[in-house]
Amino acid sequence: MNIYMKLAYNFICRKNSKQLSFTSIVAIIGIAFGVCAFLVVITVLNSLQSEMKHIISSVNPNLFIFSPSGLTHVEDFEKKLSSKLGSAIKTQSKFIYQESILSFKQQTSAVYIRAIDGDKSASAEQLAPLVFPKGSFHSINVSAQSGEPNIILGKELAENLGSKVGDVITLMSFNGAKVGVKYVKMHVSGIMHIGISQYDKQYALMNFDDGQKLFGTKNWASGVEINLQNPDDALALSRQLNEELPYTVLPWQNIDKNIFNQIERDGTTIKLIVLIISLVAGFNIIITLSLTVIDRSKQIALLRSLGSRQKHVIGVFVFSGVILGLIGSSLGVLIGYALLKIFGGLNIGDFQNYYYLEKIPVEIDFKLIIIAFSTSLLLSFFGALYPAWRATQVSPLLGLKQ
Repeated sequence: MNIYMKLAYNFICRKNSKQLSFTSIVAIIGIAFGVCAFLVVITVLNSLQSEMKHIISSVNPNLFIFSPSGLTHVEDFEKKLSSKLGSAIKTQSKFIYQESILSFKQQTSAVYIRAIDGDKSASAEQLAPLVFPKGSFHSINVSAQSGEPNIILGKELAENLGSKVGDVITLMSFNGAKVGVKYVKMHVSGIMHIGISQYDKQYALMNFDDGQKLFGTKNWASGVEINLQNPDDALALSRQLNEELPYTVLPWQNIDKNIFNQIERDGTTIKLIVLIISLVAGFNIIITLSLTVIDRSKQIALLRSLGSRQKHVIGVFVFSGVILGLIGSSLGVLIGYALLKIFGGLNIGDFQNYYYLEKIPVEIDFKLIIIAFSTSLLLSFFGALYPAWRATQVSPLLGLKQ
């Protein structure tokens, strides 16, 4: 084994030198680049999907049951759901979801109002930590001292309007039962920072009773939101309830599904590009060792004439490929890990318009590092097989010539 390693390392170095040859350095850089690109791209894509799922599942209940025209006698419907689902329900509450317009001074912005049952809301536990100042989430249960209803704005929505906590803004209410627009003064009691631009730019929270007065009638709601004892049961229960109820039942996994489809489409293209880069890196091994066979043909012939068998020659060149792969893979992992540490938490910038998050999410998966390292070594091994076979075709007589 020791002689194999010495000969293998000698063949990837310059003649009469212990320094790596130019072709070997190029091969190592190619492998390192392929492993680094694989690690960075796949880690960021996986982290992006994981972060989006985490945020969407944390700010939304496990199940939405709703109707475009709303649910009448909603309290009776809640009791029916409780008896139907039983112990599967952790919490449930009614909600109102309404598109409207907010204005402050000279600024206006379209907004999705979500009126919830305050502390009794199924989403209270998830939403409360996202609201600043701390405790202001509970303020939507009561009106401000001036008598205006309280409202909590998404962070980017507040920035677009130029408003802050304590300001009084105007909500334009469109009630289908009456003709015209109703202007309602509202007190900004808090700022909600969810972390997804789409939510922070368009969403606002208010108290359910205030929402019912503005957008509906007594004992009416847009729907019911449910948190389950086991959130993973949401998909199965949604299929069951969609067959049994005359309403739409939406599990949290299908909320904003277009975002995940977009990430998946873009990710497939990027992964294909990374795969090509990795294959090119493996092809570098074939070229490097093939050139080595040509350049060191006399040394190979001399080994053959001294009694080395074909399997010994193959072993030497396979070891050469593995050494190149080992150095390149190690370098690629180190560079990739360093880049991920640098990228973690950086602002996404213009890509925010496409991926909605404010910062690049990075969750380093050591299993992925092992997979990248192992795959690179495997490609190096297979890349070395053809040059190794070519080396066995060198005639031993060549070593006996001048």
